[in-house]
Amino acid sequence: MANRGKRYIILILLIILFVPSACTSTKFDLYEGKSLNIAVIGEPPHVREEEVNFNKISFDDLNKVDLEEYDAVFVMRENLYQAAESHYADIYSNTPIPFFFISTTSHIPFTKKDIEYGESWGWSPGNSYAVGVLNSNEEDTLKSWGFGLYNDKKTNEHIEEVYSIIFTTIEELDS
Repeated sequence: MANRGKRYIILILLIILFVPSACTSTKFDLYEGKSLNIAVIGEPPHVREEEVNFNKISFDDLNKVDLEEYDAVFVMRENLYQAAESHYADIYSNTPIPFFFISTTSHIPFTKKDIEYGESWGWSPGNSYAVGVLNSNEEDTLKSWGFGLYNDKKTNEHIEEVYSIIFTTIEELDS
């Protein structure tokens, strides 16, 4: 009887150990839509998708390059302070393709000329990890999105998932 009780206890312990770990694995969807051509100010992000092409551009290129050649523009974290300079606000607000600002909680310091970007606008748990903006000509408004990290945990897998969701958003805009 004691041997049977030990087996029962071991079985219960194994169940307690493995059930929570099975529940925590999450399968994130990959973007599998059309090929996207995205301009990036900064270092292009690491993504899982092969159908997404990144082309590095500079802030100077914003006025020189035909941005309509791209499906979107990403401004990476290391360039957010410069991106918030007031003379770029009209570009973000009036260009017919979306701009996405990575590792920031709001588009406000980029689209409003009198607001400065600072550490308080940087990502923190409970906030968006990336934001996007697009001028909506039909409604004469600025459309915006916020993309949060899964469970507010900053891991490579969760960041890659945010990019997959952004790619889907970009494709839907083109439809």
